[in-house]
Amino acid sequence: METTRRHKHYLEVAKRMALQSNYGKLKHGAVLVKGNKIVNASCNKGGFCSFGQRFRERTMGTPTLHAELGCILNLDRSVTQGAFIFVVRVGHKGNFMISKPCSMCHAALEHVGVKRVYHTSENGKLEMYKI
Repeated sequence: METTRRHKHYLEVAKRMALQSNYGKLKHGAVLVKGNKIVNASCNKGGFCSFGQRFRERTMGTPTLHAELGCILNLDRSVTQGAFIFVVRVGHKGNFMISKPCSMCHAALEHVGVKRVYHTSENGKLEMYKI
């Protein structure tokens, strides 16, 4: 997909969030956007996330606070309904890596009404899918 200037801006903000992550080598960042404005931003953290537990299969392990969940926590559905989310993973060299939301995050995003997910792909390009 073609990356616009606005998309690049959201990706850069998500990248800055990812670089704030203290979760080992997996550095994910996310930005929730509605009406071309950033509503919230977050990075992944190692702590337990009870909200995520609602969407995580027991066999998949303990739900931690993923960047996507951090973006939607404590927001009213009127804010998340119809919003877009940009999710990135940053490698050791500052490069974008694949960051498609896991099944837990996808289910949570669908639950709160997020409309589209933009994520970096294996080759660092931007991909999008509709929920």
